[in-house]
Amino acid sequence: MSRRWLLTLVAWLMPAAASAGHDLTLGVFAYRPVEVMETRYRPLADYLGEVTPHASVELRVLTLDEIDQAIAHRQLDLLMTNPAHFMGLRSRNSLTGALATLISREQGEAVTALGGVILARAEEGAPPSLQEVAGLRIGIPGKRFLGGYQVHAYELHQAGVPLDDHAGLVELGSHDAVVAALLEGHVDVGFVRTGIIERMQAEGRLDASQLKVIHPQRFAGFPYAVSTRLYPEWPFIALPHVPAETVRQVAVALFSLSPEHPAAQAALLAGFAPPQDYLPVENLARTLRLPPFEQVPVFTWRDVVHRFRPALLVAVGSALVVALLLLLLARSNRQLKTQHRRLRLAASVFTHSHEGIMITSPGGTVVDVNRAFERITGYPSEEVLGHSALMLAAQDHGNDFLLQMRQVLMEQGHWEGEMEGRCRDGTIKPLRLTLSPVLDPYGQVQRYVGLLVDITQLKRHQRELQQAAQHDALTGLPNRLLLSDRLRQAQAQAERRETWLGLVFIDLDGFKAVNDSLGHDVGDQLLVALSARMGGVLRAYDTLARLGGDEFVAVLVDLATPEEGELAARRLLKSIDAPLELVGERVQVSASLGLACYLPGSGSEEVDADQLLRQADQAMYEAKRRGKNRLHRVTL
Repeated sequence: MSRRWLLTLVAWLMPAAASAGHDLTLGVFAYRPVEVMETRYRPLADYLGEVTPHASVELRVLTLDEIDQAIAHRQLDLLMTNPAHFMGLRSRNSLTGALATLISREQGEAVTALGGVILARAEEGAPPSLQEVAGLRIGIPGKRFLGGYQVHAYELHQAGVPLDDHAGLVELGSHDAVVAALLEGHVDVGFVRTGIIERMQAEGRLDASQLKVIHPQRFAGFPYAVSTRLYPEWPFIALPHVPAETVRQVAVALFSLSPEHPAAQAALLAGFAPPQDYLPVENLARTLRLPPFEQVPVFTWRDVVHRFRPALLVAVGSALVVALLLLLLARSNRQLKTQHRRLRLAASVFTHSHEGIMITSPGGTVVDVNRAFERITGYPSEEVLGHSALMLAAQDHGNDFLLQMRQVLMEQGHWEGEMEGRCRDGTIKPLRLTLSPVLDPYGQVQRYVGLLVDITQLKRHQRELQQAAQHDALTGLPNRLLLSDRLRQAQAQAERRETWLGLVFIDLDGFKAVNDSLGHDVGDQLLVALSARMGGVLRAYDTLARLGGDEFVAVLVDLATPEEGELAARRLLKSIDAPLELVGERVQVSASLGLACYLPGSGSEEVDADQLLRQADQAMYEAKRRGKNRLHRVTL
């Protein structure tokens, strides 16, 4: 008995031991014939074995069921499969995210997406519509194929043609088998993934003129025939038992694979990209109730109350308002007439006010709005009357916000604040809302009156003031205040990434002579033109700022070496030195540049932002002392 237990334990630990010894098994989903897939992906497995130290990689081309069994028995270390299958595996196993996303190649185009193609025989006449497809015999490789069935089912579902219980589905096992069955007349329509017909034609196994595409779609940069939406390409996955160092080496190898490499050529790949967002595939699976979302969620009365709480509150509030009004009418007709007189007086203000006015019931149902409200929101009165005032909110503020608002109303007698309002055309406007209750003689809330003011212009002015406070008025470049903030951020980034930081102090040579001879207007034009030039030779994540006059500062981040910073500074120097045509005059100035390069944590004394700026300034003066129109570098 103990011997049998020992043998069982050894058999279970064998895959783990293989992983520890860096012998890896790569599983690939056999969506095409096994011999085709092995020919395509064996060079990739060999490549991974060559570039991964102390590892050999075995290729196994498997069906989806075989992949599930292999993972259950820990017989796979690496896996390439369709995104829908990956999601199901992740729900049943302790998988992490994908290492990378496959980039396919067709006609020189790099493609990170896939879709589905609905095919019919060319001799059958005009292609049937999507609605007619459901009544035909449909050949599919299998219901677990994302590109061979699920994307088509989703497309038809969105068109109102569900395929859940369609009796005409014929599962044929592979995309190639679907094409063959369609050409032989065994099915009327075939579902395959994108790229199949192009590759079969390139292999000499298909004359594409025999087929036609139903419901063709066009997407920019997508070279394949397609009938559906696009979804992310296959993920490359490492199983949890693979050592972290091996996973890192495999990831580096994948991202290092060039399109010209024989392994990429054989697999028809342009390489691998960082993992794509597979949320569209998850949404598809949720809609079609596919694994791991095949279970219908339990919907209880508590869920009903939670989901329809606003509508229930409006209904109850409206009933209470009606009851209250009937009671008031029965008990005091004279008081009601007094209220009517007051309302008529208020109606004049209501109609002619420039502020939007909205009157609601105590439960929040809109009972009246004025013309200014219609102008601000774009809603005609008939589209808001009887609806909840919350329809104007651009976001769900939640019950806590509403309770806080009511508490402030009770304590202070009014509520005032800013909110984002959604207009009828979908635009979002910042609004200032003042909400006040209207009480009856007994102190009960009869109505709420909300005053709406469009503060779009005010917000725009605030942004303009902020822009003016942080940017140079002439050139639009960051000023000294924003430069200090950018420089602090750059130092923190350099410390995190352990990269060099470069600071270039730029002082124009001969600018005063241009100002004196051609005037300040030309001098200003020169500063603007040189700012654009210098900004054009810097990287998008570098910063160019103007300190004032003819002094500029450039912040260079993510430098591998000081020499890289010097190259960037020399590009700045060259861009300044080139002549300009301004107001019919040929204008040319030079510049003296001081470059201070600093590597945080390099063992030298720590340097703060002000010290770094002073070092660059001193380097600039050294460049001027040595004859101007040059660069002087210091390394800290």
